[in-house]
Parts: sequence; structure tokens; C-alpha cells
Amino acid sequence: MKRKINYKIISCILAFSISIPFLSLGIVHADEDEAPDADTAIAENYWGELEKEPLLDGGIYPKYLMKLQASALKNFDLASGGDSPSSGAYKNFNTLAWTAGMDMFDYFSKPELKVNEGPNGDPDYQDNKYHNPFKFDFNTDFIKDRDQLNVYGDISVNGNTENTTLATHAVGDELKLDFSVNLSNLSKWQNTRFWQHINGNSAGQLWKLHGTEGYVATDSELVFVLNIPRGITIPDVNSLRFTVEGLNSLKFKKAEKVGDKLIIRVHPTLNSEGYMKSKDYYAHLKTIGTIKVKVEGLLVNNEVAIGQDVSITGSVVGVNDDLVTDSMDVAKNKVGSGSDDVRSAYFFVGKQSNEGRDAKAPADKPNLISYTFKVAKAPDNPYRPHRPDVPNPGRIDGPDRIETGINISKKYYDKAKTVIVVRHDLFPDSMTASVLAKLKDAPILLNPTNKLDPRVAAEIKRLGAEEVIIVGGPDSISENVRGDLKAYDKDKDVERIAGVDRYGTSEMVARRVVGITGKKYTGVVASGQVFPDALSVGTFASRDGYPILLVKKDMVPNQVERAIKDLEIKKTYIAGGTNTISKLTEAKLPSVVERMAGRDRYETSVAIAKSKFKDSRDAFIASGEEFADALVISPVSGKYNRPTLLASRNKTSNALVKKYISDTRIHGITAIGGERYLPYSILLDLVGR
Repeated sequence: MKRKINYKIISCILAFSISIPFLSLGIVHADEDEAPDADTAIAENYWGELEKEPLLDGGIYPKYLMKLQASALKNFDLASGGDSPSSGAYKNFNTLAWTAGMDMFDYFSKPELKVNEGPNGDPDYQDNKYHNPFKFDFNTDFIKDRDQLNVYGDISVNGNTENTTLATHAVGDELKLDFSVNLSNLSKWQNTRFWQHINGNSAGQLWKLHGTEGYVATDSELVFVLNIPRGITIPDVNSLRFTVEGLNSLKFKKAEKVGDKLIIRVHPTLNSEGYMKSKDYYAHLKTIGTIKVKVEGLLVNNEVAIGQDVSITGSVVGVNDDLVTDSMDVAKNKVGSGSDDVRSAYFFVGKQSNEGRDAKAPADKPNLISYTFKVAKAPDNPYRPHRPDVPNPGRIDGPDRIETGINISKKYYDKAKTVIVVRHDLFPDSMTASVLAKLKDAPILLNPTNKLDPRVAAEIKRLGAEEVIIVGGPDSISENVRGDLKAYDKDKDVERIAGVDRYGTSEMVARRVVGITGKKYTGVVASGQVFPDALSVGTFASRDGYPILLVKKDMVPNQVERAIKDLEIKKTYIAGGTNTISKLTEAKLPSVVERMAGRDRYETSVAIAKSKFKDSRDAFIASGEEFADALVISPVSGKYNRPTLLASRNKTSNALVKKYISDTRIHGITAIGGERYLPYSILLDLVGR
């Protein structure tokens, strides 16, 4: 009768502190201390991004790594016995494992002792076919030193790890990054594990299983996680270029961007069928060395000051799930079980190599894989023939406009004392909020009218905000939502800035803005009947701290006239052409210094960029058809002195925007919002690709 598969987890943090819980085969820990709890293990193994794994009964597991229940071997039932998930052995992440079996390698590999009898009275133990069917060299093919239990990784840029001096990269530079992990000891560890499995079974089933009659099926994954800090732009992940080197059996699986993390998955395969003879498998292991993922397309931006240090950190983790069986059908189809089939799984986490540790690596985190460089000024006259060196466009988006706003907040605000909350689906009340948000160094968060979105609440909590300001009346953000927001306001009195209509709201926001800046005398005027001009000019107004006042095409509302008088506004800038603000209305405004306008909303955004952002090297791109994305990026645009250019899904509407990008020294563009309004093909066209 066939028994259930003995499921063994050989889980090891192969790093500064190590544990390899070997299972149910008579192998013991030589110096085993009391295992820490999961929280302690996660904290102490800071370089691995570990988390609790419920299916491991309280154990921990690398956060982004393929879970065992998703393995190709998932059809093999988990069984109790040995050190199963219920035993807790996998929790020993901070016990340095040195097994009795490993001590035996040391003993039997000594030349002067080789003639002595080994187990079962074997005088030539190393050459015995039952104990060593693949003729391993006991001097070179096994783990014999504790340091060999480590897996080392490193990050380099342009081929340099900068381990003695600090690198310098200029704004606009592309970073050609290599993330490598040395797995040369992995084959030795597997060989060691194999030898331990068959030790003492001179001619039994285990030898047949692991030896010339056996088969091995596996499923494996390597995951490289890069933490990309402010100062580096991640373009659309589909535009990054990835190359994997190190094994013919490696396949690039996929890359994804999660917040500021770039997660690259690599799938090692035995062959096209996913299984092979045991003897071929152990020969295959000897080919494993340094695995390298090359990433091209990351860009140095101007979000940090010239001369500031920027650190890229990362982690590399891997999992191997293998099944050893004497049945080719079981190995090939990965279903069913033989009488002595053995499924084993283990994971590892790489640590920073000593020789690659960069000059500014944190002293208190020596195992954290990192690369640090200093930001330098961009060249004054970069060479751009036909602009082939224009970086691929980046993007900040989310599944909906609310989450796009949250993702902008996460990217550009580590903490924020104040947050601005506006209605997510209609523009009138919120159009002038950008200036106030920039002055308060506050993100703008979008929310439905009648219910506080839990994602918004979570982001306010993450920011550690003490003040919440609503821009718009109860028809925009209800009193119920205001009541819920009080939980996040230090004095429990959420401020609402609103008028009887959009023009009154622009008046009240203008008063609040001038109250903060003390800057009277100057205002920016835009149409309150259409949104694009007000949002395009919001970047300029935010940067310079000028209030935005909304008018109708052919009249100045009473509330705005009152604000002009009370705030002593003597000069104005107009955003938009005469099709949105007529000559008649212009005549009623205080001295108009400049009208920034084009034939349509797209050209108007270019006119504003040309006039007010002549020295900018990066730009945000937002949809000219949808208001929310341009609104939430406006305070960020003002903060970092970047224009917000509007673009259309129709290439012909973008001709002047494209020309502006081509004619200026723009290093890169970042789209705000998803593919629906700004397809990637449009972004590539804008940069001349």
C-alpha cells in the first residue's frame, strides 16, 4: 500500500543567521538554541522582506515569492511526520545549523582516513556505488564550511559596485543596473542533502530512488526585489528592458511595479518537460553559478537636490520545490505517488556580499543589498540627435482615479501633516485646491460624496496626518464623510472650504491661500466652466503661491469681484484663450500681465509650460479629457517645478505637445493615470519613439 508523501520543508535563511531544519532522516542540529517567534525572526532578518505565512502554521516566508500552494507540485498531498509544518522546525531561522552529517563529510574526506572503514564496513566509502552513485568528490562537492551556507547578492550600475568610492550619476542619466546572486554553493548544499538522504541505506530503496533509477521533478522561482527611492523614475514597467544571465534553463517570468518596488520574477526550469533523471539532475546542479538580472531604463530625475545621496536597496529570494520518485509518469505528470516518493521544499534569502558592499552602506544593516550614488547636475546642453536617448515614459496610475491619487501620495509624500480631500467624480469645487495643497505640502485625495473610501482612510493614517481639509460643499463631500474624517483630525474639527458654487469656493480658497502666504496683489484667472485650463495653470499657481480665481466666459461673478477687491489684486494672469475667457471678461480684470493660451486645451498647457517652466527637465502628462489625474498631480508639479502637459488619445491633437517635448531639454515624462486615457503608444509618440 502506498504511503502519503512525506512533505519536508528545508527552509533556510541563507544569510548572517541561518537555519536549515533537516527533516526526519536522523540529522540533528549541533548547536540549536530556542527558536525565536515569527515577529522576532522577521525583524532580525531585515534584509529578506519576510512575512507570516498562515499556511505554515505561524511560520514565515519571503513576501513576494511563489507560495508552495501555487507550485506545480501542489497536487501532492501534505503529510504529517518528520518536521511537518505543524512541528515548528521551520521557525528556527536564527539557529546556525551544522549537522552531524556534515561533520561526517569532514571525517571521511580526509585522505589519511579514507582507507578506514566507513558505514556498513565499507573500506572505500567514497567510491561505493550505494553511498555515492554519482561519484561526488568529498573534498569539493559538499558543504564543509559554515560560510558555504550563505547566498550572496550585489547590485551594480554600469558594471561598478562602487564599493570603495561613491558613484555619481547626473539628472537624466539612465541607470543600467545589474542585480546578481551567487548560487554556486547551492549545488553543494543539494549534493550534501542527497548524500544525507541515502547515508546508511547501503542497497535500499532510497539509493534506487535517488540514484540511477530515480527521477526528479521541480518547480522553482527566483525573485529580485528592487526598492526604488525618490530620485529615480521607474518608467512603465513594459518599457524597461530585462535580460537574465547565468543558466540556459532560466526564463524571465515577469516584472511588476508595486508602489516604489520593482519585482522581477525568474523561473528556473530543468528542461521543457520539467523533470529529468536523478543522475542528470545532479549534473545539472553543477552548472549553477552566478545568476544576474540586467535592468535598463531606470532614470535619475530631479526630485532630490543636487549632491544628495540616493540608495537603491534590494532583496533576492528563491524557492525550490522538488519531488524525487522512481516513476517517470509521476515525475512527468506531477500527479499520483510512488511508495517512496519524497517531496521537499526550501527557500533562501541572499545577503550583501562583502566585496560588493557600497561605500555608503548602512553600518547597522550590513546584510542589506544596496547601491548608493550621489546626484549630479545634468549637462547644460545634452546631445539629442533625433532624441533616441529620451528615456521611456513612466507612469503613476491605479485601477481607478481614487487609487491613482493614493499612489501619487505614496510616491511623493512619506509623511504629511495635512491632507486635502475633494470629490472624485466632478471637478467644479476642486479645481482651485492645488495651490492650497502645495502650500500645505499636502496630497490631494479623491473620495466619493457619501462614504469615506477605506483606501483613503488608510492613506491618511499612513501619512500620519493631523489636519484634514475638505474643499467643496456638502454636495461634493457630505457631512457624513466629514464626520468620519474627524477621526484623523487632531482637533476633531475638519475644516471645510466652500462657497455657494464653484466661484464662491474659488473665492474662499483664494482667501485661505493669501492668509497663508500673505501675498496679495497677484492672482491667476481661469474658466470655471471647463476644467483643463485651470488644471494646467495650477502647476504655475501652486509653485508661486498665487490664488486661482474662476470666472465665466463673459462675466466675472460677484464672489470673484469681491475677492479681487478684498485681496487687493492688482495684476492677473489668464489661462486659456478667448473661447473660454472672452475679451469682455478680460477687460473687467485688473491689469492682465499675460494670457497663456493656445487654440485648444493641449496647446494652452504647452503655452503655460513655455512661459513658466523654461528650465524644467521633466514633465507630467495628464489626460485632457478627464480632470482628476491632472488635479492630484498639480501640487506635486508645483513642488518639483515640472509642467503638467495635457494629452489626448488622438495623436493629431498632441502635435504641439510633441513638438514642445522635442524642442526643449525634457529628460523624461511621467504619465498620470491609466491606459484608458493615456495609452502607452501615445506616450511613446510624444517622446519620438
